[in-house]
Amino acid sequence: MAKQDSGAKQELDEHGLVIQRYKSTVLVVVPTSDFAEETLRYARSSLYNVHVGTWSVAQQTEQMLKGRLQDEFLPDSALAGTSLAAYSGVLFVGGAGARSLTSDPDALRLAREASAAGKLIGAWGEAVEILAAAGVLRGRKVTGAPGSKAKVQAAGGKYTGVQVERDGVLVTALDDAAGMRFGKALAQIVGIEA
Repeated sequence: MAKQDSGAKQELDEHGLVIQRYKSTVLVVVPTSDFAEETLRYARSSLYNVHVGTWSVAQQTEQMLKGRLQDEFLPDSALAGTSLAAYSGVLFVGGAGARSLTSDPDALRLAREASAAGKLIGAWGEAVEILAAAGVLRGRKVTGAPGSKAKVQAAGGKYTGVQVERDGVLVTALDDAAGMRFGKALAQIVGIEA
């Protein structure tokens, strides 16, 4: 059975690989270690499927970022000084390592900038504590790691404890088991508006 020609020519690079053109890009803030890579994979894949790219930033760029299980990679650039202007939103990667970002002034600034601009904000697990520390949860429905409940509530958020919670352009997830649904919610927001 022959493939049908869709009419659109795909642009190829020098190695014959298809060049992906993105409608927009989402900034991904990754802890330097102990991050929850399962949900990160789902989020990136879901965004890629709606032609939205990701750009990763971290506190350090010289060493590999190490996930909780097996993933290791170098971030695209440094978190310090990163501007949200060119991005359609920001994701804060969960896992125990995310707590190291709750006092990082650049991470907090990015959360505030995204909130003020009405851009996508995503976080899962312990990363919701970054949003609490940034003061962007007041009156919002939020889920995240059960151990983060008190911090969410102290910041004025309404902790629900469900697997995935969407409140406007704010998407939060309980843990890595919610990865696919979390990714789908992100894609619905930026895939339509991008």
